[in-house]
Amino acid sequence: MLKYEAYHFGEDTLFSNYYPISLNYQIHLHRSFEFIFVKDGNIEVFVNNKNFTLKKNNCMLILPYEIHSLSTKDYSELCICVFSPKYIKTFENIAYGKYLENPVFNLSNASQSLILDRIFNDNANLLQMKSCLYLICSEVMEHTQLLISEKNDYELIHKVLNYIQNNFTKDISLKSIADEFNYSYNYLSKYLNKVLGISFVDFINQNRISYASYLLTNSDDTITDIAYKCGYSSIRSFNRNFFSITNTTPKNYRNSKLSFT
Repeated sequence: MLKYEAYHFGEDTLFSNYYPISLNYQIHLHRSFEFIFVKDGNIEVFVNNKNFTLKKNNCMLILPYEIHSLSTKDYSELCICVFSPKYIKTFENIAYGKYLENPVFNLSNASQSLILDRIFNDNANLLQMKSCLYLICSEVMEHTQLLISEKNDYELIHKVLNYIQNNFTKDISLKSIADEFNYSYNYLSKYLNKVLGISFVDFINQNRISYASYLLTNSDDTITDIAYKCGYSSIRSFNRNFFSITNTTPKNYRNSKLSFT
């Protein structure tokens, strides 16, 4: 399921740093840049409809709104930094509407310790961090080039996906969203298909079933109540979509989760 992480943008904290072991993370996108450093092992990263294998000491820079996922087969130890575009505004302007031909690179010997010590140091000040982020941009551009992307209406993506996440439990349609933001229905339909790789209806169902899965595990609500809370007008439609996405029934899903608690 495609997940939109609307919270990854302009947080009160400078960065969101993570240090996962053997990470497997679903396909998702967000408004921020994401810097990945492989401390040990290797990991597969899917981005821009391409698979990249990152090994020890490899880095990757993922640009805003790029759909990506991470998968570990054996073992991986990562350092990940997610940060707002406002901290590297000059590079954001250069990269807007473009993508990196090859986002995988190695930091130079002169830069590696400096960057890693600052970026993943909670006590580093803003100027130190911004200078290191720009250094990362410089390093990646030594290895690759920016190419023009057709998916360049970033603010539209954010507005629409954020609206969907806030309203998917209601009776919403692509037409109502097109009217809300004053866009042509046909344009919005084609654009979302291009960006997300799935239809609007499929994306809505993914959000609803993801929320239903959470409620089945973390609440005592009946399955019928959960169906209505997730935006379905009939239990039949809910059951059909739940099985299509999870390959099991809501009842079996709940029972399987409860058996492990």
